[in-house]
Amino acid sequence: MKRLFLFIALLAPLPAYADRSDFGNGVAAMACAMLDAGYSQREANEVLQLLGRQIVRSGIGERGQSQMVSGFNYMARKNNCPLRGNN
Repeated sequence: MKRLFLFIALLAPLPAYADRSDFGNGVAAMACAMLDAGYSQREANEVLQLLGRQIVRSGIGERGQSQMVSGFNYMARKNNCPLRGNN
């Protein structure tokens, strides 16, 4: 049931502006909330990897990926979350 909810949640933000750092901020907020809700860091990383693969498949450029990672890392640090993104 958890995985179904996460899968649906991941599909919802895909039409967002994926080349902006605010999308990365939102993804970090979701991932950190998963940790707060009791998901393990491994589970959160699996969801992030799935989302990352989908975003790369959508054709986002290097600049967009870099902006998303920057936004993700900013929000994760701001929320004292152990997760970090990388290109």
